[in-house]
Amino acid sequence: MASDADSDGVPGPGVTRVIGEYRLHVLDEGRGPPLLLMAALGSNWFDLDPLANRLVARGWRVIRYDRPGYGRSIPVPAGHLPTLTGEVARMSAVLDALGVRQPTVLVGHSMASLYVEGFARTHPSRTAGVVMLDGSYVMLPWRVVPGRWRARNAHRLMDRFGPIARRLGWPPRGRGQLRTRILPTPPEGFDAAQRYWGDRYFGGSMMVRTTLVENAAFPTVNATLRRLRRYAPLPPVPVVVVAALSGSPVWQQIWLAKQRRYAAALGGRLRTVAARHFLVLEVPEEVAELIDEMHGR
Repeated sequence: MASDADSDGVPGPGVTRVIGEYRLHVLDEGRGPPLLLMAALGSNWFDLDPLANRLVARGWRVIRYDRPGYGRSIPVPAGHLPTLTGEVARMSAVLDALGVRQPTVLVGHSMASLYVEGFARTHPSRTAGVVMLDGSYVMLPWRVVPGRWRARNAHRLMDRFGPIARRLGWPPRGRGQLRTRILPTPPEGFDAAQRYWGDRYFGGSMMVRTTLVENAAFPTVNATLRRLRRYAPLPPVPVVVVAALSGSPVWQQIWLAKQRRYAAALGGRLRTVAARHFLVLEVPEEVAELIDEMHGR
């Protein structure tokens, strides 16, 4: 796949192409068994670089894409409401566009675990394994405000305050440096490309809008998944739930109990790592080893 250039003419990884309704930024790297790597809420493709690089080195074909509104994909249109059905269809369309016909290992970080589970239940014959990286599991679901209203309010917030923020000089320059202070540092540190793309895309108005809207849609996405669980079983493939443990001992026990229940609900195995929520950056080698272990490699 040929590289595209950004608005400044700087070549970037992967390509942007129309897939389904949207123009998406897609990366397809390595050779071997296909693995679809899904980023967390508020994450761009470069947040997965440390893990993706290690998986490619271990012999995986790693596929990832920016969901609409993130990274180099098209901005979300006005009134856009992310749905589980829509994202599962997009995952399938990306694999189709790349000619992937064999069953694929699905890896989802944080909120993307909902999309991964939805895909596995909807497309069991296309699923070779499931890995949830500190996934989002709701034990007591509740909704007060309908998802479409929540998403509409997120759009209105950005429409109202976006112009004000721009007049005040936001987003500021040097956002890549801000990103390196907020997120964990990979073992090898942030390289020049990471800092450059962080400056370009981290904390920009499009990313902020998309993060607010996707967060607003979370209860609706989760409700759709809960309905799907009633009639669409997971395929008989390996399932691993990886829990990131950090903070106080009390909090670690609470989070571990929740992730243990998550693993039991999926009929999978629980694994733990000593890391914060962004384990894909903090301990990518350990995560890559767990993915290999799950697939018997």
